[in-house]
Amino acid sequence: MAQMRARTDNNELMQNTLAVTCGPMAFDTHSVREAWDLAADGYAQGQASGRDYYRYEFFGPAHADLCGDVRGRRLLDVGCGSGYFTREMAARGAQATGVDISPRMIALANERETAAALDAADLSHAFAPRSFDIATSCLALQDMPQPLNVFRSVHAMLRRGGRFVASIEHPCTNPPFRAWERDAHGRKRWLCIDRYFERGPREYTWTRWPGAFTTMANHAPLEDWFGWILEAGFQIRTVREPRPQASAIQARPALMDATRLPYFLMFDLVTAGTCGDSAAPERSAP
Repeated sequence: MAQMRARTDNNELMQNTLAVTCGPMAFDTHSVREAWDLAADGYAQGQASGRDYYRYEFFGPAHADLCGDVRGRRLLDVGCGSGYFTREMAARGAQATGVDISPRMIALANERETAAALDAADLSHAFAPRSFDIATSCLALQDMPQPLNVFRSVHAMLRRGGRFVASIEHPCTNPPFRAWERDAHGRKRWLCIDRYFERGPREYTWTRWPGAFTTMANHAPLEDWFGWILEAGFQIRTVREPRPQASAIQARPALMDATRLPYFLMFDLVTAGTCGDSAAPERSAP
């Protein structure tokens, strides 16, 4: 049985958005919570409709594969949203607990599981130190205002040798400006990107899911992400840039784009000084 308590979950691929706005804007715990509370129903309906096939047929399975065998493990899912990945881990045998910052998102999760509301940047009020064997965060960290504090907070929750398996939107292919260059027939030729080093939040207006809504995410270059990981006390076991399986591409031809460019970046981290305690999960064929 999975348990869920409260943070954020997001899939911000460009085909699901109409507009991306950059520039000065409020990006703190309150604004993120408010945005996801307003977006929760439309987002959950969109997921249930099958529109989020990137999650169910691409990066979700890749993230689960990187987690490896979780049977009997005490697992914390950071940014669980309405609980998709928490339930997946519970189905694989983990003693899974999810946290999310949005009370409304957690209310939706509560329709299927037990949940409560928490800020991932400060988990110490809810859990004792070293309470978990493994933590996960499936495409949620870029939605959080203070990633370094989240890494530190998760590190404090993990036992010695504990792992943190996290995925984010790939900073190199999802900077503040990105657009496909197309030929005369509308076929994609190459992806144009710019302003990679421009750090800061962006607003996304979603129009292709039930009810238009706006959410926020933070862009940071790779040096920031690796810096936060190391400063929080983690060591890096492996990094992956997943590609969709052939069967997924056959079912969803639009996934072919992700065989040309890395859309997601996944980290398998371990608490410092314990990198050799256990073997990394086997890599599946792309």
